[in-house]
Amino acid sequence: MIAKMKAVLTSEKGMKIINLLFFLSMLIRNRGIIFIAYAVWIVYLLYCIKSTSSKTVKMVDGIFIAFAAAMILVNLYFKLKYI
Repeated sequence: MIAKMKAVLTSEKGMKIINLLFFLSMLIRNRGIIFIAYAVWIVYLLYCIKSTSSKTVKMVDGIFIAFAAAMILVNLYFKLKYI
């Protein structure tokens, strides 16, 4: 199972899945798909950080992780505010 997930993350399918989730979150509003999209993107970025030796790539991916986490919090705030 884990080996299969790693294979998907390292292939082009991994980013295609993430892009599809973001696209679905734009089409299907207010259903929480955006949380799944950001969470999957964070997992993908963590795997990229773990598998690279470049400090620059690690730093940029870390910035993207912080951005994704902030977006999860912002979306959660507005989702809870307008319930």
